Amino acid sequence: MSISSDTMISEIENNEWSRLFASAIDTQKDLVVLMHKHAPILFNKAFQKFAGVSSVKEFLREFGPLHDRFVPHSSYFHSGKTDNPDEWTIALMELPEHDRIVSMFNSKTEPFAFSVGVDNCVSDYEIITFTDISQDFIKRIMIENDVSIDKESGAYDKEYFVHTSKSFHDAADFNKKAIGITMIELMSTNDEAEQFLRDFTASIKSSIRQSDMLVRWDKKVFLLAYLANTAGDVIAFSQKLLLVMRQEPFERLNTISMRMGATIQNDKEDITVIIKRAQMALEQSNNLQVTLL
Repeated sequence: MSISSDTMISEIENNEWSRLFASAIDTQKDLVVLMHKHAPILFNKAFQKFAGVSSVKEFLREFGPLHDRFVPHSSYFHSGKTDNPDEWTIALMELPEHDRIVSMFNSKTEPFAFSVGVDNCVSDYEIITFTDISQDFIKRIMIENDVSIDKESGAYDKEYFVHTSKSFHDAADFNKKAIGITMIELMSTNDEAEQFLRDFTASIKSSIRQSDMLVRWDKKVFLLAYLANTAGDVIAFSQKLLLVMRQEPFERLNTISMRMGATIQNDKEDITVIIKRAQMALEQSNNLQVTLL
């Protein structure tokens, strides 16, 4: 770290206007970095928490330059894509906006993708904003790779759901609701089930909201994820599905037996826990029955 950077960091810590600026960016959920002549001199609290550091000095001592934290993968921008790594922001801003994406690991070594904004309205200074787009980016990559939809049924692919399920946690928090999970099993041979897959998927999709996700979980098992207020809502919704999915124009589904298991999220628990409980409920249910756990 250069002497000038040390000096700038010291001035930031002892200047009242700088402290006001620091207080303002600390209210942001995005990761915000103030740079001076391409070196970081201030992190907001969101960035400190993400990186597991308490100051710029600690970050530079532990990790070196900021651009060294960017994952060197072809899907993202990183310092290897510019001839002058120290001036990476210049190269980044020359890219189309949708390509201004970097990846960094947090303090728990979990990977994240960020869209990056650069504001350089004051000479020699830059305000860098990292906006978490991890879920959207995963969805984009998987859709581009044509792996979001199960080809046989038309429901979402299990891997796609697993990779993007954090979106349901975020949606539940934002809407102040809980995640509801209903597991549905086709009680038939594999060959019989295959004959009904498209009708089965179409019948459910015609009865749910666009924000709900129907996922092919196993050969004859489907998972339906949605938001709900109470356990009563979950059981009522599941029972309604058993009735409406066999109505016109899907009457031929009357020839196949089904069972359901359902549950609702408790106190922001992880979606993997909710799914396990829904699977237990499914195992305890009988034909044309919804079991709630």
